[in-house]
Amino acid sequence: MAGTLFFVHGTGVRRQGYERTWEAVQEGARRNGVPAADFVGISWGAERGVPLDRIADTLPVEVATREALGVGPPPTEEELTAAQWALLLDDPLFELRLAAGASQGGATTITVGEARADQEAVDRLGALAQRPPDLTGTGITAEEVTRAAETVAASAELREAALAAPSATDPDLVEAIARAVVATVLAGHRLDPVGTEPPAAVSGALRDALVDRVARTLVPVETRGGPVDWFKKRFVEFASKKVTAVAVDRRGGLMNSSLPGIGDILFYQRRGDRIRELVVEQLAGRQRPVVAVGHSLGGIVLMDLLTAGQAPPVDLLVTAGSQSPLFFAIDALGSVRLGEDVPPPFTPWLNIYNRQDLLSFCAERVFAGIDGIQDQEVDPKVPFPSSHSAYWHDDKVYQLIRDNWPRG
Repeated sequence: MAGTLFFVHGTGVRRQGYERTWEAVQEGARRNGVPAADFVGISWGAERGVPLDRIADTLPVEVATREALGVGPPPTEEELTAAQWALLLDDPLFELRLAAGASQGGATTITVGEARADQEAVDRLGALAQRPPDLTGTGITAEEVTRAAETVAASAELREAALAAPSATDPDLVEAIARAVVATVLAGHRLDPVGTEPPAAVSGALRDALVDRVARTLVPVETRGGPVDWFKKRFVEFASKKVTAVAVDRRGGLMNSSLPGIGDILFYQRRGDRIRELVVEQLAGRQRPVVAVGHSLGGIVLMDLLTAGQAPPVDLLVTAGSQSPLFFAIDALGSVRLGEDVPPPFTPWLNIYNRQDLLSFCAERVFAGIDGIQDQEVDPKVPFPSSHSAYWHDDKVYQLIRDNWPRG
């Protein structure tokens, strides 16, 4: 065995996370025959990462209080509405599914000569598809409403919710169907480029007005049944347990889980020299060959150092879950710039990515024409965001490092 495996962790990692990750890296490397005589890891997050103790002071008081103590005033109507739509945009049929479970278990009443409630709901959606409501000012097309109405009409959720309701004209059911139609339309715009979204997607007032128009087209207000409270109680119970977390705790949780990572990237863009200095100190004097492995931002740190020739000798750069290709494509990489007379990226470079990791990117095409760069895919079979940390628990990663280990 010969040489050094030098590991630089990624964004958001602090002492405990580093220790567990570094233990997994060493174990995985040895298990898969990586021929390193020395293993060196650097915990720059604990020493040079962004401080986290003032984050709570930047949040609204009630959010910080709920996050810290798990208590506080109940969510406002506005918070519940925002959370309700967050859930609907993820799953436009979720409210109908909830309504379907609100049946009290009694037998469905069918009167001879009358259409079943589920068939009546399907028929009303068919009529909506044929004659959409006024869409002025919403940015939504009649074709979109037609497709959405057909989608909802074909769903088992609609039929089950209608059968659970007191009648097909029940106001709660009608409004839930209308929200499902509008949510189906708006969900199709979630990936629209910023500024190109239809007004109804970015204005709660327009969205709610559109829901009202759809509901009135389905069943005019004057022909709806009276309130029975068969569904709203169930929804409020659900909201108190689930929607509150989306409406309120999401911000605190997101800040606590994501800000260290986001903050590290922002910190590196402005004061990256502090992190690079630490890496250079730890790289000095290592046994050759040196294979430098960088995860996420750690790969960017190594790319900047090695490309600029600011680090001791390294024989192979390995990045996993790296944003270096993306940063280069948007001209945000410090060491290599678009159209600039600067050195090409360091090679040899093994770039490991995972399709399930939304923070990993490919290098070969964006650096086309440069020899010594190879992309290799792994698939630990876990979803994002866990996929971003899953590299160090996948044997293929270590096998790729082993197979590319410098010889001689």
